[in-house]
Amino acid sequence: MTVHHTAFRVAAGVLAVSALTAACGLKPDATQSLKASGTAGNANGVGGGGGAGGNGIGVPGSNGGTGVPGSNGGTTLPGGGGSGSGTGNSGNTNNGTGTGTGNNGTGTTASGNVACGTPHGGNTTGITSSSINLGVHAPLTGTGTPFPNNSFAAGADTFWKQPGHTVCGRHVHAEIQDDQYTPAHARQVCSAMAKRDFLVVGGGGTDQIQACATEPYIHQNNVPYLSAGVTDNGLTSLSNYFAVSLTYQQQGTLVLKNAQQQGFATPADSTVNSDNIPGAKAKWAIVTANTVNFAGARKGMEAALNAAHIPYKEYQQDQNGNYQGAATQFGQTLALDGFKTIFMDAAPGYFVFSVAGYYKQPGAVANWVGPGVTYTEITVAQYICQQSTNAVTGHAYFLAPAPGVDRATPDFRQAYGSTYDDIEWALWGLSNDLWNLLKFASNNLTRPNFLDSTEHAVIPSNPYVPVDFRDHGGHFGGTGAWVQKVNCGESEPGQSEAGAWDTVGSAYLRLF
Repeated sequence: MTVHHTAFRVAAGVLAVSALTAACGLKPDATQSLKASGTAGNANGVGGGGGAGGNGIGVPGSNGGTGVPGSNGGTTLPGGGGSGSGTGNSGNTNNGTGTGTGNNGTGTTASGNVACGTPHGGNTTGITSSSINLGVHAPLTGTGTPFPNNSFAAGADTFWKQPGHTVCGRHVHAEIQDDQYTPAHARQVCSAMAKRDFLVVGGGGTDQIQACATEPYIHQNNVPYLSAGVTDNGLTSLSNYFAVSLTYQQQGTLVLKNAQQQGFATPADSTVNSDNIPGAKAKWAIVTANTVNFAGARKGMEAALNAAHIPYKEYQQDQNGNYQGAATQFGQTLALDGFKTIFMDAAPGYFVFSVAGYYKQPGAVANWVGPGVTYTEITVAQYICQQSTNAVTGHAYFLAPAPGVDRATPDFRQAYGSTYDDIEWALWGLSNDLWNLLKFASNNLTRPNFLDSTEHAVIPSNPYVPVDFRDHGGHFGGTGAWVQKVNCGESEPGQSEAGAWDTVGSAYLRLF
């Protein structure tokens, strides 16, 4: 593996969908696609109760059609269907009558399917009669490419090529843009994609995700924007932003819970005075990047340790420019100061260089912990294993919204064959979540309806931790996280270099 000995920057998370083309808005012939004459819509059984019968959709220009039975009542939300009737809009003037009886539900989470409909009454940018076009930004170039480009390209496209991974007959395509791992360039490419794609997805980099989510055109025009959970700085009041996993701050409790389960939550004292307990020596080092977008990570870990009465020392590190030397020296300092449990949330390059510096000290041993999505990528595992051999094996535990690639599902393995990595696995799971959200809104694929339906969506675990926007504030849907640990004694499928992430335990850690 070639390692760039400058600012080795690995994206702080991956969320993407299929590759290639962009598209314009709804074409004239799109209104003729996927009409469902008198189809019963959204029985919406909530919380196990039967919902009212849905609206029957009549063909525009004609008398309203007769509603078909409302199949699987409550499909968009947990809950059962109820019998009911509804009046179907004809599209222009005439109304038809639709009746239907929904199936009794059991109160379980639904799969995301709703009746197909013709987009109407809202912005349809990126929707055609045969396709849904999305925009994805990620750091693909620059000093230290964040992940193998071939893995990203394959992972972005493979899920959507599988049979059945369409939305009401529409094929999903994505336009991928390089944000160069800078907020300024991220805003530039995101603004352009927002003008031609249905929604925009943040592929990685905390500062870049925050920059795109708050970009004026995207915000002012209510363009749907989704990403993995990272910072919540400036994002909690945005009506168009959705996080599909826990934020850094939310994960502090789970990071501590994992440390307690593994037996290193209360290590021996360091030689450094604590920041939170007067007269005590710090047991944990809390290391984050020194930008406001990492303040949530600090607050979340501090709150968890304060509640457990565990002393800590906080460090905010500069990641600008060539930080290899500074990170290596800082790692040595952590070892000399005797820190045995180290929380870190910074650029992955800063992490790997700090690890290399730490293990330059003879006999140094530490447990490294932190939130996801940050370090559970093949490049990080290979590099830290190269620098520290087996010293780090079983001593780096980081959270992620999915289990490791060692728990990859049969459909994923069938799609990829014998060669795949955890980047492609991450893209598969997150694409599956996005697929469900698009299906939730498929009765009317407009931007306003997508935003509204997503606020009420619940996605089951398949294979990621369940996402629940309905019960957790409407825009931050994470409910828990898996734990993964580094293993320098094995390689990922198709790889010759040692370094992999293994799943810890048989179940994810639950926050909600």
